[in-house]
Amino acid sequence: MKSSQFLAVLACSFLLLNFATAAETKYVGSLSGIECTACKRTIAQALSKLDGVKTIRIVKQGEKSHRLEVITDGSRKLTKSDADKALAKAEHYKILSWRKS
Repeated sequence: MKSSQFLAVLACSFLLLNFATAAETKYVGSLSGIECTACKRTIAQALSKLDGVKTIRIVKQGEKSHRLEVITDGSRKLTKSDADKALAKAEHYKILSWRKS
């Protein structure tokens, strides 16, 4: 492969990668009811079943609340209602706030 062809392929690959990651959307919320690592795992498993969800982070924010970050592929809007429905079987956990970041 010639040097110019290689550079063209490399440039196209770079552009495709940028388009693939540019659409990511981040949602941030606040949660209550988390008491242990297993709680975090339960929440992450439930939310990861929603279409488009790529990454979930749960970080302790205060004495009784945690910060929730959900990163999606941007293919669809993710609402608080969607997240609440995903956690329906785990009523112990409450999403206190939700916003697109």
